[in-house]
Amino acid sequence: MEYVAILLIIFAAFYYFIHHRYLKQQDLKDSSFKKKGPLLNSKESVFYNALTTAVGQHGIVMSKVMMSSVVTPKETDKKRWFIASNRIAKSYFDYVVCDPRTLEARVIIELDDGSPLSKGKIERQKLLMHVCKSAGLPLIGGNIKMSYQVGKLRRLLAAHIDLIEPDREVRFCKRCGTPMVIKTAAHGDFKGRRFFTCSRQPHCTYTENYNVVFEEES
Repeated sequence: MEYVAILLIIFAAFYYFIHHRYLKQQDLKDSSFKKKGPLLNSKESVFYNALTTAVGQHGIVMSKVMMSSVVTPKETDKKRWFIASNRIAKSYFDYVVCDPRTLEARVIIELDDGSPLSKGKIERQKLLMHVCKSAGLPLIGGNIKMSYQVGKLRRLLAAHIDLIEPDREVRFCKRCGTPMVIKTAAHGDFKGRRFFTCSRQPHCTYTENYNVVFEEES
């Protein structure tokens, strides 16, 4: 009876080896793939552009970074370490500002896209705050409105990254999200006045009064 059981175990091990070594490889060769498109949606991309401008040369901005690539559990007990590791295994940080030389994470940014709060979203926020607090990582909450308030983003970042100058004003086109440039009117009734215009002109013709001041949240 034991002899039969041993043969069955050997047969099962052989089948497992053949299946994973050869059959799965063949399945992979028969598969085809296609690109999924942009890594970020339009709102995320506009915010990313604003964030990279606010950071400038003082950091590298990465998006949708897996938590497990940035932090690891402190637990010494293997079981507790495994549980903590599983909690962050499938979660990610929306944006991570890294040191430009070492790529070590310096600031975490979470973007509120305006979608209604759900149970999953609340649980994610709790996990995010706990992870950042225990790891000593600064956490900044951002919203879509900040995509057009680079000055405000810069001030928030300057509290954690000393080299960032908080006062420089940068604006982004409300149509396409491209950085805007300052020009001076050369003709017409507004000759001599400064205004913001999209840097993608003539493809995008959006302009904005230079003296427009955005309302900022307290």
